[in-house]
This record gives sequence, structure tokens and C-alpha cells, in this order.
Amino acid sequence: MRPSVGSPVPECPVAPASRESTYARVLHRACLIVGGVAPLAHHLGVAEVELQKWLHGMQDPPYDVFLGAVEIVLLNLEAPGRAT
Repeated sequence: MRPSVGSPVPECPVAPASRESTYARVLHRACLIVGGVAPLAHHLGVAEVELQKWLHGMQDPPYDVFLGAVEIVLLNLEAPGRAT
């Protein structure tokens, strides 16, 4: 299922620089694309509390969750109006 692109949402946390990782950055971008933490958690099939930990860089997500977030980001690259 291809998620629809939402508008940027301030509730998508950004990990502090000391804990920023590729995992956290990809999850943050996916969060912005789908419109927030709750929609992203639902799309990825995970609990919001776990997703918050990953977004804040406190833990790395399971690999399949990370790949789900990568897929959201990659599908958004193909969105109409996006320069390539």
C-alpha cells in the first residue's frame, strides 16, 4: 500500500545530534510524508511508544521496520511535482 503524502507535521520528532542515525533520519522523513507519528506507526504496524524511541534515536528499529520507512521515502521521490 502506497502512503499518501501529507503536509509536514511538527509532531515528527528529530533525534538530537548526539543520537542522530540513518535510522532516525529515515523514520523522521517517513513521519513527515505520512503526516505524523500515529499514521506512521499504523502503516508500519508498530506501537507509537516504540516508534517514538526510534525517532528520538534511543534505539534502532528492527530491520523490517526500517525498510518499510525506506520504502515510504523512496515512493515519495516519485511523487508528482518533485524534481529529480
